[in-house]
Amino acid sequence: MLQLLTARECGLGPPWFLPRSYGSQRFSELELSKEKELGRFHSAAVNSLDLDCDGRYLISGGGDVPGSIAIHDTARPAGEKGLYVCGVTVSTYGTQNHTDTSHAVSVVQWFPHDTGIFTTTSGDRYLKIWDTNDLLVVEKFKFKNPIYTHVMSTGTSHTLTAVGGGECKITLCDLVSGASSHVLEGHSKPVMALAWSTACEHVLASGSQDNSVVLWDIRKANGPLTKLDQHNGSRASSDPSVTVAHGGSVNGLCFSPDGLHLVSFGTDDRLRLWDAVTGKNTLVNYGRVFNTLPKQNCPLAFSPLSSTLHPIICIPVGGEVLMFHLTTGKKVKSLSGHFGKVHSLAVHPVEQELYSGGTDANILCWMPPPPRKPSLDRARRSNATGAVYEDAWSSDEDNDDDGRH
Repeated sequence: MLQLLTARECGLGPPWFLPRSYGSQRFSELELSKEKELGRFHSAAVNSLDLDCDGRYLISGGGDVPGSIAIHDTARPAGEKGLYVCGVTVSTYGTQNHTDTSHAVSVVQWFPHDTGIFTTTSGDRYLKIWDTNDLLVVEKFKFKNPIYTHVMSTGTSHTLTAVGGGECKITLCDLVSGASSHVLEGHSKPVMALAWSTACEHVLASGSQDNSVVLWDIRKANGPLTKLDQHNGSRASSDPSVTVAHGGSVNGLCFSPDGLHLVSFGTDDRLRLWDAVTGKNTLVNYGRVFNTLPKQNCPLAFSPLSSTLHPIICIPVGGEVLMFHLTTGKKVKSLSGHFGKVHSLAVHPVEQELYSGGTDANILCWMPPPPRKPSLDRARRSNATGAVYEDAWSSDEDNDDDGRH
């Protein structure tokens, strides 16, 4: 840290280097928080989590029947000491909720720019738009087949929500007009994962049970931008099964905070890193990562933008959350604390905080440990070193010398 501070004072690097370097180090030290805890609300699995743009309010969707939705205030009051239990601000549990008995709530998401709106989807084939202040459904879209995932655009030029499910196509729903604007057709099997680019608001990535990952420009209606190939074209063939992204269904997608990379996860137990500009497989080896959520969307989460000097990707595997260095594939650590499978993840947009929900109906908070206090031995060594430079002159000794002379 002293070297980083000295380099910044001397102007040897860009001003963002120090906070991102320190943030990356702190994020790699996540552990179960001893300062913050979320009270148990759901009686079944926590299927989805999402933090608002400021990182204060955490929304959770559960597998209760009818589906329960809760909003937790994660802000710790100033001056609060010891373990703080985050309470539920508001919750819904009634006739307006999703009522499918197999998956009550599959995905919840805040509107990217404020907390006035949030969206939910479920196996009951509805996409619902909620008014947070009144806790009422203000708009809903009905589909013919179950919905596996949906994602709202973070851009400002449009308010489209991409929906993927059993219809083998992607439907774009406009929240302003309340109608479906158009569909994207290119997959031959159900769509399991969707992700909007964080660099270009018109680019959308989709993953499907047909083992493919496709990049789309929603302004173009003549087809996808590109179809990702795990072999980078080195095994070109007339057989379409060769030019696919994975050897199994793709149920996890996530763009890096800077939008330069795309991470995909498949039921072939492989995590792959793609260049989002060229569409090439970077061939980073993460080893075998077991896919324990093969029949649903698997959440992937990146370390926040403030910790992107050494980006870290988080992925749920069984009852753990595994953390990998993005560009090297090296495993950082595994977070263990749930008593069942982890189904959902949410990362704080600024701070080094991670939230996870699982089939044990618990939501856990992961934070880096507090700064270490200097030990007693270290303090003694510091005092001993300082004593060397202290002035040992004494007026009493001087008086004794005067007396002897």
